[in-house]
Amino acid sequence: MGQVLYQSYDKLTEEQRRNAIKGIAQSSERLTSLVNNLIDLSKLKSLHYQLNKDKINLSDLVLKRLEICQKFYVDEKNRDNLNFDIEIEEKLVVISDEHYIARTIDNIIINAIQYCSEGRITIKLRKNQREEVEFSVKDEGVGIPKEELYDIFGAFIVSSRTKTPAGGRGIGLALCKKVIEAHNGRIWAKQNPGKGVTVAFSLPI
Repeated sequence: MGQVLYQSYDKLTEEQRRNAIKGIAQSSERLTSLVNNLIDLSKLKSLHYQLNKDKINLSDLVLKRLEICQKFYVDEKNRDNLNFDIEIEEKLVVISDEHYIARTIDNIIINAIQYCSEGRITIKLRKNQREEVEFSVKDEGVGIPKEELYDIFGAFIVSSRTKTPAGGRGIGLALCKKVIEAHNGRIWAKQNPGKGVTVAFSLPI
């Protein structure tokens, strides 16, 4: 796309140039996310890597990361067809590494946006009955076959329903699993009664 823009700049309309630049920016963001996931996954596989834990207001962090994910990953063409329901309990604090927890939140939200082009995405953060902080993202997208729900957390594993040239690379959820396990938490995925899937994790308070 960059080569086309460089070679044919004067022949393109203003709208075509704008769309080309937008495509380059979005592709750059996806590539950056992929590289960062690979780096973080590599670090967490090291037995000697130490997390930088501190008190984190998870309620504020989720809202901030959601805003960023919507900005970069919700396209104008499906903005009117994709709705977000937000249920966030205030002032939920956990001891965690903010960088890695933010990456985990990003990956789960981005997956929901990429595989749910229309419908509703429900994001919840609450204290559960086990006295844990629980984060979940429920979408109405293509879903994941029941027999693949556990396997999707493996590195380079992609659901059979999302194996497309523009789909994921099987890194994001593998990183999520490593991060949550490093925080002594739990992570899981489940099919929704109607359509789509819910991905969630919990952290000890």
